[in-house]
This record gives sequence, C-alpha cells and structure tokens, in this order.
Amino acid sequence: MVAGAVLAAGVVVVLLVLLGPLGSSAAARSCSSYPTPGAPAPAGTQVPAALASDYGFLRDPQRPVDQLNPRQVAGLKASGLIMSGTRFLGDAAFGGRIYVVPAQHLLSMPLAPARCLSAVQRVIEQQSLSVLRRQYQQAAVCIDVLYAKDRTQECAPATGAPYALLSANGTPAFGLVPNGVSAVTVTYPTSPPTTVAVHRNSFVVLAPSQAAPACGLRWLDPTGNVQKVVSGCSYLAPQTHELYEYRAYVSGKLSALRSQVAALSTAIGSGNRSKAQSAWVAAHLTWLEIGQDDGAYGCFGALGGQIDGLAAGHPLGTADPGFTGFHKVEFDLWTKRDLRSAAADTAMLQELLARLLKVPLSKYLPATATGIGNWLLRPHEVLEDALRDSLTADDDYGSGTDLASITADIAAVRLMLSELRPGINLFAPHLISDSRSELDALSRAIDASRAGGVSRSIEHLPIRQRQQIDADVDDALETLAPLPDLLTSTGSNAPGD
Repeated sequence: MVAGAVLAAGVVVVLLVLLGPLGSSAAARSCSSYPTPGAPAPAGTQVPAALASDYGFLRDPQRPVDQLNPRQVAGLKASGLIMSGTRFLGDAAFGGRIYVVPAQHLLSMPLAPARCLSAVQRVIEQQSLSVLRRQYQQAAVCIDVLYAKDRTQECAPATGAPYALLSANGTPAFGLVPNGVSAVTVTYPTSPPTTVAVHRNSFVVLAPSQAAPACGLRWLDPTGNVQKVVSGCSYLAPQTHELYEYRAYVSGKLSALRSQVAALSTAIGSGNRSKAQSAWVAAHLTWLEIGQDDGAYGCFGALGGQIDGLAAGHPLGTADPGFTGFHKVEFDLWTKRDLRSAAADTAMLQELLARLLKVPLSKYLPATATGIGNWLLRPHEVLEDALRDSLTADDDYGSGTDLASITADIAAVRLMLSELRPGINLFAPHLISDSRSELDALSRAIDASRAGGVSRSIEHLPIRQRQQIDADVDDALETLAPLPDLLTSTGSNAPGD
C-alpha cells in the first residue's frame, strides 16, 4: 500500500507520559501498561473533535458493519485505537474490506523500559527514542484492509488529510477526502483517468485486472469543478522509452545523411550541377525528416543553426560568413550557380556534421523532464515551422523545394506520432486518427499541386492550391496543439527539471 499526500487537519495529543528516561519513575509498573502498537484505547474514548469536524462520517453513529475486534486491528502502528471510531469504507478486490481506524497516538514500535523489551527491541528503541516520542505526540488515522487470510495496514498522522491516495492489490485507488468533496478524478500512468463519486468521505476504485496503482488525484466540488489537485502522475517512464526510440531514428538519419552529403560533395566535384542539385535535395530532405528548424526543432542548438539556418539575422545576409550549411549550398547551386563556392560550403557542411556526430544524442535529446517536455512539442512545432518558413518561401534560396520540405516534415510528424501513440491514446483516443487524416489531406494537396508530376515552388502555385495547403496545415496544427499538455501538464512532470 502506498500512502499519498497529507494535508492539514490540526489534531495534536499532548504527551503526558514518558517525558523522562524510560522506566525511571515507573519500574514497578506492569509492562502491559506502556504504549503498545495495536492496543485499544480505554472504553468510551471519543474521536478527536478536530478530526471529526473535517470528516463527517466519523460523527455518524457506528453501524454493525463498521465494528472491528481487537484481533482485526492487531499490528497497526498506532496505540490507543479508538474502537468506537472504526468505520467501513468499502470493498477492496479479491474479497478485501477497507476500514479506517482512528487512534490516540501514532506509534511504530513499543515504548517501554528495557526490561519489557527484547534485546533487538532495546537496540531499536535506543536508536529511535526521539522519533518514537514525536510519533506518540500525534493522533493517528489508520487504514486496515482485511482479507480472509491476510491484511494490509498503514497508519499516518492525523495532523493532515491522511490517505488522499492509497492502493491495494486489485484496488488501484482508494482514500479519504474531507467534507465538501463530492467526487474525485483518479489518473494512472498507463490507463485512462477515472472519476468516481465520494461516499461518506471516501472513494474506492476496483479494477482487479489493473496492475499499476493510481498516481494522480483531483478533488471535485458538487458542481464538478476541480477543488484541489492533490497529486499528479509523472509520465517520464513511458515517455523515456519513446524518446529512446526517437533517438535511434535520429541516429539512423544522421548516418544516412553523412553518406548523402559525401555524395553531394562528389557530385559537385564532378562539375555536374544538375546531379549536385539532386544530391542536395536528397540530403536536405533526410535532414528535415529528423524534424524541422535546425533539426529536431532546435535541439542541436547553435550547431543546428549552422547546419540548416537561414540568412535572416546575419548582418550581410547571404554574403555573411556566418551563413552556412544546407541553405548556403542551395544558394550556391541555384542562385549563384557557382560550383566552386558550393564545394567550399559543402566542405564546411561536412565539418559541421562531423562535429554533430561526435556528441552523443543523449546530450541533444536528454531523458529529463525538460528534454522530454521539449520533445513532446515537436509534432506540433515541426508543422508550425513549416507554416512560418516553408509556406512563405522564406527558406527558399533558389531550389523551389519547399513543398518537398513539407512532405519531409509530414514524415517526421508521422514518425513521432507513431512512437507517442500508446500514451496519446490513453487521454485522447481520436487524436492520432484525426491527425493522420489531416496529414493525409495535406499530402494529397501537395501531390495535386504538381504540374505533370513535377514539383513547383510555393510562389508559383495557383492561389487556390496554396490556400488549400495552408488550410490543411492549419487543421493539423489545431489537432496537434493539445498534445504536449496531454502528456505533461496532466502530471507532475511539466517541463522543468
């Protein structure tokens, strides 16, 4: 059983005994008179008023189904168990029954003179006496899940809202909620969220086939609005696996790219500009299939900008020495028609790629909350970048290949969606199919723009065709926009380490 968040309720019982050395003034007392975990409180002991005020079900009369006997509470890590305050919360899976047991004192092991303890207990008590005394000063709330031949028990201080979220075998979520909470929404790392009603300050989710416990909890008021986000799930574990798959994909693309840029250099060296242009297109599309805007949407930092950055922002524009990479070679081959410049700039491109390949991809695509959060933005932002640069022809330096570039962007988005599909389907079952349909429509619009099978530049398209492509990109962007929030903001790992 895993205890969840603990919130304020304000119940403190003042310690009246055991303030001096153990046994110093009570050597003659029977060992049974000292605090023992699992021992009942004196008959007639009432539930602390502050606890009862926050949890109305503790003020209700005790029913026969609520009652427990001392044998059923034996083993609880609290003493002074208030037997009149025991309450049945609900059924657990596999025949279990869940009870709450208030207690006067939280206590994980016996507090008694050395003569009353075993040798092992004496050593433990000597090492943890200060902790035990602090525990004893606090009232407690315990959960007792009873089965035919087994039990699961847990105790927590009553100085908060104990047991906001618990789990047991086959019961992936149950807990206590204070007055005013009408329902709860429970989230899981690998299952859709569940909303259940609160009954007598408690809720229980039965799912015998579900192995993973709950990790997120929201309290809802009577109108269904979120009253409090008690805890959130971290989806780092499943997304880390998916990020590793993406790294392997990027590694394959970079390996192919190295060979393609070498082929580009050879074509330029042969003096065949048409062949060099074809080699440039093949290499550039491979780069774009990693993910637009400097590769993997900027994860390669300044080096990515040198490999595939634009002349915009450089003081001398296309003549600036800082303008390097694919688009500089494009400018050489199509606009300047200068193979000598293209050879020099391709050599620089090869050097930049070599520097990129020397660094492990784990540096550029780290499996951290920030790294994964940034990566989850990319299916949307790859197309957003296409809308900003490619559909405006701002990144066209003469090749007229922007539509082919968008086709490469679509391939990158499809790949990432395929890797993220298991997680997305949990929270938005139709997002993948809807986005695929919109990407299909975008691909068809691009195919339809070809004249006689030959691609045309964005600037030379008829206005209706250009508008259709713009509209299809907008539709896909709208569908993909919620994706980062679905996989990060729903949990505790919103980007930020």
